[in-house]
Amino acid sequence: MTAAIPQVFFHKPLNADFQFEAMPLKRLFERSPHISPALNRPHRVEFYQILYITEGRGRHYIDFTSYEYCPGSLMFIAAGQVHAFEVKPENEGFLLLFTEEFLTRNISHSEILPFSRLFNYHLYPPDIQPVKALTPVFDAIFSDIHNEYIFTNAFAREEIIRTLLKLLMLKAERLKQTLAPAEIKADWLVRFNAFRKLLSVRYTDTRNADAYADMMHMSYTHLNRIIKTVTGNTAKAFIDSFVIMEAKRHLAVSDASIKELSYIMGFDEPTNFVKYFKKQTGRSPAQFRRTLTA
Repeated sequence: MTAAIPQVFFHKPLNADFQFEAMPLKRLFERSPHISPALNRPHRVEFYQILYITEGRGRHYIDFTSYEYCPGSLMFIAAGQVHAFEVKPENEGFLLLFTEEFLTRNISHSEILPFSRLFNYHLYPPDIQPVKALTPVFDAIFSDIHNEYIFTNAFAREEIIRTLLKLLMLKAERLKQTLAPAEIKADWLVRFNAFRKLLSVRYTDTRNADAYADMMHMSYTHLNRIIKTVTGNTAKAFIDSFVIMEAKRHLAVSDASIKELSYIMGFDEPTNFVKYFKKQTGRSPAQFRRTLTA
């Protein structure tokens, strides 16, 4: 049996209703020997994180991919992603953690679009590498957020942090836009997010792009055009990529057998799941699972 990669939920004993936390990276690394699960082992988070580096270099691992960082680097880790730290106590920066509930309470519907882009790993890589002119700006915002979080006077704390977080997201989104290959229509991005949400609920029922087009009351051609414009992939290729990532996460966090996982993933026969996974990744589910504990 393979040791399952643990799931980590947001937990803050004090002031639990305020589901937001800000901490210096150095403090997190200093506490790492006492933290379980270990920071340097893959774990699946069920909340959102923003990692910002002010000093030092290293790597951070998100969904089985390694991303290098240096001073000024930003990492956006969405709920449900598997990640791991390279623990380097000499490095400095900040880590922000917050839940979906915090966002619902503090980010209005009109403000959510930049957020959905920043944490949408289907559209962009999760990292933003430093831009010299903006590094002092991000340094100041993260410092202000942390100082407000630890300030002894709690008056308007949530509102001030909400405002600073919105400023951070808008500046990061503006930077992301300069990295995007093309402008995406806002309504197409909304439809893409609706498709992604539907897929996350129904991917075990069907992997057929035509079925999703029907569920969204549009033609396959139109759905395919939206997906290809937003992601660069066809609807079918995007569905396959989504299913494989979910399969990898199940293989990482679950101790279930390959046979059990094949049924969890919606396949009629384990052999079909193995063939599908191997066709998309070049290796079997069992071979992929072994790489996680190598």
